[in-house]
Amino acid sequence: MLPACGVLPRATPTPVATLARGEATGAELVVFLPGRWSRVEEFERQGFFEIARKRWPDARLVAADLHLGYYKNQSIARRLHEDVILPARRSGVKSVRIVGISMGGLGALIYDVEYPGQVDELVLLSPFLGEEDALQEIEASGGLQKWRPGPLAEKDFSRKLWLNLRENRLVKGRPTKVLLGCGTEDRLATSNRMFAKEFLESDVQEWIAGSHDWPTWRPLFESLAQ
Repeated sequence: MLPACGVLPRATPTPVATLARGEATGAELVVFLPGRWSRVEEFERQGFFEIARKRWPDARLVAADLHLGYYKNQSIARRLHEDVILPARRSGVKSVRIVGISMGGLGALIYDVEYPGQVDELVLLSPFLGEEDALQEIEASGGLQKWRPGPLAEKDFSRKLWLNLRENRLVKGRPTKVLLGCGTEDRLATSNRMFAKEFLESDVQEWIAGSHDWPTWRPLFESLAQ
């Protein structure tokens, strides 16, 4: 689902490994999805669990180790559903929120497309939204509504993503709420602004000075979790 790279992905065990905190029997579930180079333990070290506990004191907090390997073998959405969200639903969870950082934001969107109606809210922090050439093509066509990409190669992940987002959010009008946060100097700021322009008229977005790093994501999450 992502372009090939020279880095050998880590093993992709089933079920996916998780780091759990919070109220084990709460009716709310907050799932954290890491970025490409992050580990689940960083959510605790960077204060994300603490912020979440203050905002949702009775929630179950779970960081899922859905790293690059799960994206490359196209099992990200299935593992998130079968190993994390579905078991929580069966044990009494009524509300699900996904917090995705960078690649994890992409994972949250993929899950929402493949398993519609399962998530109540997506909190996306500097989500990765595809390759630059696809984004430029959409912009040059006058926006997502006018964009007609034609036949796609099997591995054309970026264009398939935006077609699926258009179908899911604009054509079918699926109501999953999105909260977007991004630094104004982030290398993904342009694609995040495009996403906000196309999809977030009635949702929440937060922009602060900062780049693609934890010192930017932490205050963004704190603000969006108010």
